[in-house]
Amino acid sequence: MSLFDRRMLLGSLLALGGCGFRPLYGGGTTDGPGQMLGKVRIDAGRGELPFRLREALIENLRPAAPGAPLVLKVEADVTRDGLLIEDDDQITRYNLTLDVDYTLRRADAPAPLYTGEARSIAAYNATASQYATLVSEREVQARAAEDVAEKIARRLAAAFDPVWLG
Repeated sequence: MSLFDRRMLLGSLLALGGCGFRPLYGGGTTDGPGQMLGKVRIDAGRGELPFRLREALIENLRPAAPGAPLVLKVEADVTRDGLLIEDDDQITRYNLTLDVDYTLRRADAPAPLYTGEARSIAAYNATASQYATLVSEREVQARAAEDVAEKIARRLAAAFDPVWLG
């Protein structure tokens, strides 16, 4: 990098500081969105997919305490669509679409602080082996849950308002 490029980069970074820009996770867990992400309890329902989604959200949000002041309720819906149909009408590839509606609220109040939707689409192959197809579908569900969890965590961090914590 030339000296001119370094000076331009430094000037750009200094200009960002003057316009109110702040890094999304700049405060760590003590300031900004980081302080909120650790104080969220996740309500995902029961079943294999809600469990996977809950685990992915825990990994992304890293909640610190079970008595968290915020509750994130997630409701997931999965659809499977045949993509590739062979001459003998056998479907050999599917699209799995995971749609998640989520609501963040204070634990002591029913009114939502933030609501949103997240979607992930992933594909898997159907083989002659039912077991192999089932394993593929479960792996795709796990990947879709991880993708949706990352989207939800980023959106909550971007929308964070210190008022949410009271």
